[in-house]
Amino acid sequence: MVRVGISGAAGRMGNALVSVAAQNPEIYKIGLLLEAKGNSAVGAGISGFSITDDLKKGIAAVDVFIDFTTPSATLTHLKELVEANKPVVIGTTGFDSNELFEIELASKRIPIVMSSNYSIGVNVMWKLLKQATRALKDDYDIDIIEEHHRMKKDAPSGTAITTAEIILKEKGLDPKANMVFGRDGRNNVRDRDQIGVFAVRAGGIVGEHKVIFGSMGDKLEISHTAFSRETLAMGALKAAKFLADKPAGLYSMADVLQLHD
Repeated sequence: MVRVGISGAAGRMGNALVSVAAQNPEIYKIGLLLEAKGNSAVGAGISGFSITDDLKKGIAAVDVFIDFTTPSATLTHLKELVEANKPVVIGTTGFDSNELFEIELASKRIPIVMSSNYSIGVNVMWKLLKQATRALKDDYDIDIIEEHHRMKKDAPSGTAITTAEIILKEKGLDPKANMVFGRDGRNNVRDRDQIGVFAVRAGGIVGEHKVIFGSMGDKLEISHTAFSRETLAMGALKAAKFLADKPAGLYSMADVLQLHD
């Protein structure tokens, strides 16, 4: 059994993680529910578990910590997790290059799984996209459209950025030079090396990602739709179980699911 700590416990992903863990008591035990200091949920209960704002005090009851919060909160938690020698599953997105470097340094001391999307279906989609890109890259234009709920702060989504990076890597191209986030004006004849990444924010959409491969003769679409956050929670908890006996290092969901070529 894996004792898990859940950050952002009162949020949408936190609730999904608590729900999935509670549905699988033979595999997971909730050891800690964490929220930010000053959050109105501190002291309240979810499914019989009390929410705290003190990570240091509660970390002893945790085997693996799961963090879906903000970059600044995740990095603050990471320092305490390194001190306590506790593994962490990071689902937070929107890190800049300096923040990613901090995570890489921490992974030399503790095991970390980091992914922009914990859906098992999305990770299988990424593997399929590698195969499709190898076959079509010289003859097809490729664009990405992602859709999320109106409350999502970062755009495009971390999943969409990862998707573009996977495709551009297969094409042997630099993501910074070949990724665009919008098109306007009269002079927009595209280069085949260019990948457009477009974000939609509307209502309560949990998450949709579509990759379009288009030639002058046909179009191929590879897409994934999340119906609930529980699909992300299931993947994150699977990652937590994976980390429970792993040495220090930076792991991906491809490692968790054994999806490497």
